[in-house]
Amino acid sequence: MKLLVVGVLVVLHFGCSQGRLAPVLTACSRSDPKFEKCVKEVVERIRPNIAGGNYGEGQPGAPLLEPIMIDKMSIDHGPGFRAKLTNVTIKGAGDFQVRRVKLNMDEKMFNVSVKLPKMIVNGQYTLDMKVLVLRISGQGDFDLILDNTIANMRLKYYLMPGPDGKEYVQFQPIQVKLRFDKGKFNCHNLFNGESTARPDRNSAINEDPHVLLDEVKPAFEESLAKQLPSMANSAVSGAT
Repeated sequence: MKLLVVGVLVVLHFGCSQGRLAPVLTACSRSDPKFEKCVKEVVERIRPNIAGGNYGEGQPGAPLLEPIMIDKMSIDHGPGFRAKLTNVTIKGAGDFQVRRVKLNMDEKMFNVSVKLPKMIVNGQYTLDMKVLVLRISGQGDFDLILDNTIANMRLKYYLMPGPDGKEYVQFQPIQVKLRFDKGKFNCHNLFNGESTARPDRNSAINEDPHVLLDEVKPAFEESLAKQLPSMANSAVSGAT
């Protein structure tokens, strides 16, 4: 996901000097009737650079694409749902597929939609939730496979005056909205290891994984929104 955000942002022609863009980057003219096609082509070309956080000689290092790391997410919706996820690792964002790129010049804003065919999420969990009459709780490691996730992002930029009198590109916090399709959880030590009537303890969740996914989605969106601007600003450091 980070890859797409950076790729879209850095190829924008800001109407000023392109000479300060990272050497690996190419600007797409906003007046080009094939602007969206240009963006997609450039993003595809610079995948290796963004995955490694390397935009060429003289450019500052940027956060790596793979994996995405989130230290902690806490969700408390009262007695019906409490969860904490820690040391979360997300792999597979680099295999995104661009669905749409729309530019609003008046508001200095992009609306971007991507499809993420498969992501693998690992970490530790603490969970206490109620599904109908069943109380589900546990603590331990978890694995989550997400298929065909849609990520919609709103990216706004502005020009900030620098000490040399030039205006430099910076990005505001990025809005991220996720739409999960298929998900499969494997929560180790679910029910704290106690015997249950279900041989596969995770079936209580996986019969309808969206019950849990919908609860944790806002925390994922918020965590990603906090991380993405630093990567985007690193990519366009020095761009005017």
